Amino acid sequence: MSHCRCNQMGARLFLGLALLLVTYMALTPLPEAIQENINDKLGHALVFLLLAALTHAGWPSRTFNWQHGLPLIAYGIALECAQYFVPGRFFSVADMIADAAGILAWLLVSRLLGARFCATRAA
Repeated sequence: MSHCRCNQMGARLFLGLALLLVTYMALTPLPEAIQENINDKLGHALVFLLLAALTHAGWPSRTFNWQHGLPLIAYGIALECAQYFVPGRFFSVADMIADAAGILAWLLVSRLLGARFCATRAA
């Protein structure tokens, strides 16, 4: 197995673990409601930026675009819908916007850096 292939598999493993952790944290009841603030939205954006980066790292031969971001947006919407039924949690459109902002941030960063995680070179 090549070094590049190991990186891809590692990124996919971390993506799966991150999705499990985010799902657990998002669907765990809170003892008391947390006030919405800028730090919460920044947290949402950073988490989804990380999920987008891991998605890109797991499939580096494909340029990251909105087709790759749409499943992450659907995941964020599903979490918000599920939170409606969790004590101490609530449905938030602002959280979904912050999630999409994180994905958009990765889209822009990957374009600016020309992010290719596995550049193949002729030997």
